[in-house]
Amino acid sequence: MTDSEFYTPREARELSDALDMLRNGREEVLRDWVERVRDNQAMRAGQALSDPILLDHIPQLFDAILDRMEINRPREDAEQFAAIHGFARRLSGYNIVETVLELLMFRRSIWAYLTAIGARAAGAYSAMEQIDGMVDRAVLSSLTAYLDPSARMLERAEGDPENDTPAHEAEPA
Repeated sequence: MTDSEFYTPREARELSDALDMLRNGREEVLRDWVERVRDNQAMRAGQALSDPILLDHIPQLFDAILDRMEINRPREDAEQFAAIHGFARRLSGYNIVETVLELLMFRRSIWAYLTAIGARAAGAYSAMEQIDGMVDRAVLSSLTAYLDPSARMLERAEGDPENDTPAHEAEPA
């Protein structure tokens, strides 16, 4: 089903306008997200990360979500970025709550941006309805990767951050 079959011409135009606004505000959305993570006292692990490491795959996730809505990019692309994000957070010392909170704050940053710029209600709600569903799927993908026991073989040997030997290849103590 195409947008033209699902939305009225006016709704499709307003949705397209909202997506354009989000693309144009990408850096502001990402900056707001970083500030939210840094300001949230529940996000202890994220406080020590540099901005590039904190941002991780969030910019690619943002782009993949918008691309899904504009050009029907496979949703698995966004889910893959979210999975990488979840796995990277586990390796960075995040707990599961912090991992989920980051993605919830990501959603909030998108909503806040659309509100701040006064996006037309119909287009903004249409966009956020779809974005909400994709962020929900991103949370699930991120958690799956975070909790995946088979991913542990990629972790470094504990106690030796300089060691480049994966844990499963490390010499027994």
